[in-house]
Parts: sequence; C-alpha cells; structure tokens
Amino acid sequence: MRNSAIDRLYQLLPGYITARDADEGRPLLALMQILTRELELVERDTDQLYDNWFIETCENWAVSYIGDLVGARALREFGEGSLRAYVANTLAYRQAKGTRVILEQLARDVSGWPAVAVEFFSLLQQTRNVNRQKGGVPATMSLRDADTAALTGGPFERAAHSIDVRAIGRSSGRYNIPNLGLFVWRLHNNDLPFLTDEREGGYLGGVVPRVAPHGAGYRLLDPVGRPLRLFNRPRTEQSLEQSSTDASVPGPLRRRRIAADLEALRAGTPGGGLFFRTRPVFAARLGGVSLRPEQLHCCNLADRQQGGGVSWTRPAVAGTINFDPELGRLSLHADDEGKTVEVSYAFGSAGEFGAGPGDRRASVADWIGPFADPEAQPPLWQVGGTRRSEALAGQTIVASLVEAIALWNAEAAPGRRGIIAVLDSASYDEDLSGAAQTIIIPQGAMLAIVAAGWPLRDTAAGPGHRKAGDLIPAGRRPHVASDLKVRGTAKADETGGTLILDGLLLEGRVRVLAGQLGRLELRCGTFGAAAEALGDAVTVTTGNAGLGLRIERSICGRLGLAGAAGTVEIVDSVVGEDRVADGNPAAAPVVVDAPAADLAVERSTLFGRSIGRSLAASDSLFTAPLEIARRQAGYMRFSYVPPGSRVPRRFHCAPELQVSEAKERLGAAFTAEMETTIRRSIRPVFSATLAEEPAFGQLAQRCPSEIAEGGEGRTEMGALNRLRNPQRLANLRDALSEYLPFGLSADVIFES
Repeated sequence: MRNSAIDRLYQLLPGYITARDADEGRPLLALMQILTRELELVERDTDQLYDNWFIETCENWAVSYIGDLVGARALREFGEGSLRAYVANTLAYRQAKGTRVILEQLARDVSGWPAVAVEFFSLLQQTRNVNRQKGGVPATMSLRDADTAALTGGPFERAAHSIDVRAIGRSSGRYNIPNLGLFVWRLHNNDLPFLTDEREGGYLGGVVPRVAPHGAGYRLLDPVGRPLRLFNRPRTEQSLEQSSTDASVPGPLRRRRIAADLEALRAGTPGGGLFFRTRPVFAARLGGVSLRPEQLHCCNLADRQQGGGVSWTRPAVAGTINFDPELGRLSLHADDEGKTVEVSYAFGSAGEFGAGPGDRRASVADWIGPFADPEAQPPLWQVGGTRRSEALAGQTIVASLVEAIALWNAEAAPGRRGIIAVLDSASYDEDLSGAAQTIIIPQGAMLAIVAAGWPLRDTAAGPGHRKAGDLIPAGRRPHVASDLKVRGTAKADETGGTLILDGLLLEGRVRVLAGQLGRLELRCGTFGAAAEALGDAVTVTTGNAGLGLRIERSICGRLGLAGAAGTVEIVDSVVGEDRVADGNPAAAPVVVDAPAADLAVERSTLFGRSIGRSLAASDSLFTAPLEIARRQAGYMRFSYVPPGSRVPRRFHCAPELQVSEAKERLGAAFTAEMETTIRRSIRPVFSATLAEEPAFGQLAQRCPSEIAEGGEGRTEMGALNRLRNPQRLANLRDALSEYLPFGLSADVIFES
C-alpha cells in the first residue's frame, strides 16, 4: 500500500533541500502538502475508475453500463434496492435458463422480493403406468394431516388437483399443464434479537413480554399487548442451484410446522430442528438462563374456560415454555411465574415505517448534524439507558428513563445539546407523566431520545471510551409504557428548542405542555400504540403557537394540534387506522386536528379526517374528507382526494383526473350517474387497516390501478410509495418473459 501521509512527497526531496526549507520556515513543505492533497484526489479517482470495471465494486451509475456489456435487459430501479445482483448473475441465468431455481433467484434480483416458483403441472392428478411406478403427489389427501391441508393453494402444497383449462391467474386457472406460478412475499421481516454490547459483550436483554390480564403465568409477546403473528427468520441459500423452502422465505410461522420440527429435534430425527439452528425463529430466557430448543413447546394457546376464568395450556414441567407463534402468546409453569422472561423473535410489517429494529442510520444522519458540531459550546451531552446498566462501563449509563430525564433537566440550559440513547429493547413501564418527569427544553436547546447502541471505542481520550454522538441505530425497539411530557421554556421572542424521538414504541402520547417549544420530531417509531386501538399520539396545549412538527417513517395515532400554528410535516408515515370496514368516510374520526397549522404531507396514508389551515400534499392517500381553510395556497398532486373534501388546487389527483378525462372523452353524453360510478369504483383498498396487522397500510391486489399506480412516475400512492412496488412487479414480468421455458405460461402470485 502506498504511504498516504500528507508530507509523503516532501519526504522524497533530497536532504539538503529540506534542510534549506527548514531554515526558511518550511514554505516548501506547505506547497508540497497542497500538491499531495491534489495527488490523493487523482489517485482515489483512478482507483475508483479501476473499481468501476467490476460489478462487485462499481458505483451505482456504472451498473447499467456493465449490464450493457453482458447484454442484460434494461430494467427499472426500485426503492432502495439495486440491480447489481441481476447484472452480476446474468451469465449464470443464461447457463441454467428455464429452470425453476433460476426463476426464483431472478425474481429476487430484479424485484427484491423472495420468491418460490411452482410448476403446477407437477401437482396434477395422473394415471400411473403400473409397470413404471414413479413418485409424486397422492391422488387423495389424508384428512388427518391438517398441516398438509393448510398448505393447499400455497407455494409448498403437496395435494393433487384435477386439471383447470382456464388461463393462469392469481386465483384461478393455475393447475394446467403449461402453467407456472411465481409466489412472492412483499412483507418486511423485522428481527428482534437478544442484544449484547458491541465491545464489552455485556448482555443487554431481549423483548420483555407483557403479563396477560388473567395471571403472571400468561404472557403476550407484544409488549403493548396486541395480537402478534411471528415470522420466520429466513435461512440463506448457499447457491443459485438451491431451491427455496419454507425455511428460506420470510413468511408467517405455522403452529403445526414448528411443533413438528421441535418434536423431531427432541426425538433425534435427521433434519429435525431446522427452524432452531443458526437463527432460531423463537428463543427465550427464563430467570436469566437461555432455554434450549428442546425446552420450548409450540402449541395452541387460545382462550379456554377453566374454573370460571380464562386460561391457556401451561407447561407440564418447570423450566419449559409453551408458545404460540400465531397468537403471539406464551405460558409458564406455576413454579416459574415469578421469574423474568425475555424473548427473541421476528415480526412482519408492510414497510419500513413504525417502531422496529431496522437500520435507521439515514434517519439519524438527518438530525444529528447540529448535535455533533465540534465547534458548538458547551460540548454535546449524552447518557445511555438500559435495564441492565450494571453490565456496561464507561460514561454515564442509567437503568431508567426517569433517571435519564432527571440528568438532562439538571443540565438543560439555553443552547444545550443532549442525547439519551436507549440501548436495549426492554419495556420501560415507569410513570413519566408526573411533573418531575417533564422534559424541559430551554431556548435553542436540542434533546434527542433515540433507540441506538453506544459503543466503546479506543480514542485519544483513552481505551474503552464512549464518545457522545457515536450511535448505532439498529437492532433495537424499546417500549415506553407511559405518556411523555415536554415543556419549552423559551420566551415569546426567543427561538424555541427541539425534541426528537427516534425509534421508540410509545404506548402513550407526547404531551406538549403550555410554553414555547420550537420543534418536535417523531421518527421511525410508533406513537399512541395501545392494545385495543391507536390512541392519541400528540397533544398540544396553548402557548406553543410556533411549534413545528415533523413525523417521518412512523405510525401515529391522532394528532391533536389545536394549540399549534406552525408547520406539520408528515412524510412516509401512516396516521390513524380504520377499525370499521367499509364505513362512511364522512363519519370517520379526525386524525389530524390542526386548524391553525400548515400541513405538508408526502408519501403518507391518513386513515381519518384532517383539518388544517393550508395543505401541500404529494403521492398521498386520504381515506376521509379534508377540511382546509385556505384553498388559494398549497396544492394536491398525485394523491387520492375523497369526495366532499375542501382542498387547494389539484394536479393528477384521483378520482378527479378520471372524471375530467371521461367528461372530455364523452362530452355531452357524460352523465351524473357516470360520475358517481367512477368515484365509487376508484377508492383505496387495503390488505389491512388495523395497526396490529402485519400488512397494515399495504394496498390490496384489487386496489384500482388509478391508485396503485397513480403516484408520480407511476408509483403507488401512500406510505409505501418509496418501495416502488409497481416497478418491482413490472421488472418481474419482463424478466419472466425472457427466462421462462418455451411453451409455459406464468403469473406472479402475492403470498403476502
């Protein structure tokens, strides 16, 4: 490796020249250092040009050019994904063109969706030659095999079918000789692991299940207490030739499959314990001791009446756990009721919004700049919080949010910057609603409460030092079971302070008390979560007229902003939920109540009515009417606007665009009945509208294309706009047409 020291060119000069330069005050050294910096720029550019010859190391802009060299079909970029893998594997695709496993890998590379290809002709009933018996699916299915019956119609079914001569579709015409189906999974997999400190190795814990209402021996895996379906932690396939199995896709877990796997493991059957090897789909610690998979029992923990009350099936042996991956429950032996329980699992979501363990570095990078400014004084203040504070060393680590808030309030001063890093995924069930726990934000001060690791590093300050502002925002989802109260203390003519909440699962609401808070940001979290339904997420009392609110990549309950008159920004988020299927939109509850505020909504979905002073909206879905006072300011573009809304001027909005096009096309023949039909037929249809559902906020397959592809650039409207699902699907269909075996017909089938 070359020497990159800033004076490496100067060191190449003869000694008598450097000696003369030293006598003159080293002006030549300063010149050579400038030349060295320019040389390093040229060298880095040369290195990058070399790297751009290879698909593994090239920059993103060069991927399409390398694709041209190998003759890869030009496809569409999607979301935050890349077509790098598609170009890299193009030659391998051609070598095995037309095989089922290549179609599966191709689907992953061009869409980012895990996929399983099914040759439906292999599932047809056939008359066998008695002289040449071959294996295959049985003509009749055992009625005693409930797990096999549950797989019928899916990608892993083993039942035989009679022939269906219709054209292949998502729900019909599958089982024919020339048909092939490509099952894809759209839901995201969120992995909540047991945490350890990045360097010290101190155990920081896992998710703490919530005690069920009917006893300490019964626990709910979701810390808020909602129903929770567990998802598989996919096993990585080792090569292009390896076919997908139910263990390699991010689908929801089934009781019978997991129970059979555990029974095979306990019996020593070859292949047993497939789901509990390198990445167990469920793990637990009881009383601080990790349980072996053999000590876990998967069973149905549905409610049953016993002794005049509700109970679930409980373990027969102490030190073991029963768990239900479909209902999100576990039960303990009576002798274990007093022991602590921590669990690790994965859950599903429609997109990367809401509280979850995903990588939030981009979100933190958006706001941490002013916090990390080395020139600002006083220096950045930071404290870490974890239920296992005794496991860590270094700077201040506390065991509760009450202590962390008290430390901040003691330090709070005008212009002060501080970070409270929540280091684990524990439940903080302490009461933060008292006056002593109110977060104080003075004039110009900034405080961030963020779910993130705080690593130990060797620095000039010494070995094992925790540097303020050094965060690892991933792998954590702390649960706060209380309201958070904040008060800005700036005067009316002063700049208000800022509070940022990033990555939290907040069961209560953020209450902005009377004062002058300048800005509140809710990022990558779930706010207003509750067991029954989403509640209030933010309430603002009087005295915060200049408050600005930003909600980004979050799930929020109702926003009560009657006391705010600043700007309310909602970006890549879902606000509210719809618990009344096909209800009257005009009777929906108000989810954004900000009559004195200016609303700015981008790529978001709002379940409920919205009230604001002005509105600027793009690529968004509003399921109920809007009431905007100033229609001369702002705009609505590429969004769905419900009938009866009072909004500013519209551009490419549904269903107004379709109504105007029909009027122009039909002229005088266009009637009021036609307009009513168009408006009724074009409305958003969702896979799920309840916050506890994995597919919450996802558009259903039967959603009209005017909405599913009505966003700017033919993307979908709403909170999943950035995923660019229409582009992924178009890539998949184009790739299938090129690599599908001759004579076969194929269709894409959404498994989730």
